[in-house]
Amino acid sequence: MTYAFSNKNNKKRISLKWKWTIGATLAIFLTYIIFTVAIFIGFRQIMLTEETQDVKEILVGVTNRLNGGSSALSKETVYLNLSGNYTLTTLELGEEFDQRNLVYGQSSNYQDTIFAKMNEEGVFVRVYSPTSRLLFETEPKDSPFKRSAQLLIEPIKMNNKGGIRGVSPIYSRVTQNLIGYVQVTNEMVNYHYMSGKILWAILGIGILALIFSAVLGYLLAVNFLKPIKKITNTMNDIREDTQSTSRIELDEGNDELTHLSTVFNDMLDRMQRYIEQQKDFVEDVSHELRTPVAIMEGHLKLLNRWGKDDPEVLDESLQASLQEIERMKSLVQEMLDLSRAEQVEIHYKNEKTSLKPLILQAIINFKLIYPDFVFNLDDDIRDEIYVSIYRNHLEQILVIILDNAVKYSSERKEIHVSVAADNQNVDIAIQDFGEGMTQEDTEKIFNRFYRVDKARSRYKGGNGLGLAIARELLIGYKGTVYVESVLDYGSIFRIKLPIYQNEIKNS
Repeated sequence: MTYAFSNKNNKKRISLKWKWTIGATLAIFLTYIIFTVAIFIGFRQIMLTEETQDVKEILVGVTNRLNGGSSALSKETVYLNLSGNYTLTTLELGEEFDQRNLVYGQSSNYQDTIFAKMNEEGVFVRVYSPTSRLLFETEPKDSPFKRSAQLLIEPIKMNNKGGIRGVSPIYSRVTQNLIGYVQVTNEMVNYHYMSGKILWAILGIGILALIFSAVLGYLLAVNFLKPIKKITNTMNDIREDTQSTSRIELDEGNDELTHLSTVFNDMLDRMQRYIEQQKDFVEDVSHELRTPVAIMEGHLKLLNRWGKDDPEVLDESLQASLQEIERMKSLVQEMLDLSRAEQVEIHYKNEKTSLKPLILQAIINFKLIYPDFVFNLDDDIRDEIYVSIYRNHLEQILVIILDNAVKYSSERKEIHVSVAADNQNVDIAIQDFGEGMTQEDTEKIFNRFYRVDKARSRYKGGNGLGLAIARELLIGYKGTVYVESVLDYGSIFRIKLPIYQNEIKNS
C-alpha cells in the first residue's frame, strides 16, 4: 500500500527576518523616492516659472522700447531703439530681411537687464512688422511666427525638448495703433541642464539610499527579532526537556515584545507549577493510599484464610475495612479540594465576599458543634468590608483552622478570633491555647500530609491536607497564612487577605 503525502510543508519558506528586511528596505527606499520626486518636481516647477517670467520680462521690456513711435516699425527704428551704437547702412536697409543677413547675436551692446536676458543662451528675440515681416532677430533660428492680439506665453517643442514661446503685439503709445509684434523663444537651456544634473544626482544618491535602506532594514529586523529568537530558543529547550527551567531573558524596556516575553515567562511558570502539582498529586495520593489499601488487603487475606468462619474476626475485619474506605474517601475528596485550590486564580479571579457576616456565622456554627468551647471575637472593623475571595473558600479556610484549634485544645477549651484591617489588607488571627508546636513543626505544618504527631493525628481523623488546602487557597487569592506557636502554650494562625479593589478605590 502506498501513501501520498503533501509536500506543501517542504516548500522553502522566506524567514521572517528577510521579510522584515525587505519590507523595511522598501519602506525606507520608497519614502526617499517619494520625497525626492516631490522635491525634484517642485524644483523643476520653480525653474519653469522663472524661465516663463524671463520671457515675459523680455516681451514687456522690448515692447516698452518700441512703442514710442506713431508709425509702423522699421528695421532702422527697431535697431535704433534696441541699440544706440549700431546704425544700418543704406544697403542693409534696402535688402530683404528674409535672407537673414542681419544677425544681432552675441553682442556687448546689451547694457541693461532686458538686454542681458536677451543675450542668454537659448533665448531668441524677433520683431515683426504688422504684416508679419521680420525686422529684427538676435540669432537666426527656425521658429514659426504666431500672431496674437494680446500677450501670449505658451509651451512648445524645440529639438525634441520643451521650450517656451511668447508673443506680444506692440501698440503705439501715441496713436494706439498696431505697429508690430515681438516674439521671444526660449529653449530653456539652463532648465534642461540643471534638470539633467539633478536627475543624475538623484539616481546616484538613490542607489546609495537603496544600499543604506537594505543595511538599515536588516539591522532593524535583527534587532526586532531578538526577543522572538529568545522565545524560540526557550521553546526548543522546553521541547527537548519538559522539566527545563529555561526562561526568556527580559531586556530593559516596555514595548510589546518585552510584554510578550513577560507573558510567555509567566505562562511557562504556571505550566511548570501545574506539572509539578500534578506530579505531587499523583505521588501523594499513591503514597497515602498505600496504607489503607495494605490494611484492607491484610484483613481480606485474613478472612480468606480462616477468619470468615470466626464471627468476631469477620466483624473486626469488616469494621476496619469500612473505616479505611471512609478514610480513603476523605483523602480523595481532600486531594480534589487541594487540586481545585491550586487553580482558583483561573476560575474565581474577580470574586468578593463580605467579611464580617461570614466570620460571625462560622463562629456561631462552631459554638453549636462544640458547646463546651468558648469562642471570643475581637472585631476592630466598624464598616462593612469586602475581601477578594470566593465565599465558600473563605469559609473553608476558617473551618480548617478553627477545626484544628478545637482538635488540639484538650485542656483549655478557648478560641480567640480577632479581625483588623488597613488600607490594603484584612488581618484575621485565630488563637488557641492547646498543645502548640515546635519551631520545626511550624515550618512544615503547611506541607502536604505533614502531621505534628502522626499517631495522634490519625486518631483524630486528620490526613494532613487541611492546612495545605488553606494555604493554596490563600496563595491563589494573593493572600498569606503563617503560624506562631509555643509548645504546650498554643498557636496563633494569622491570615492576610487583600481588600476588594473597588473598596480600596472608594475609601
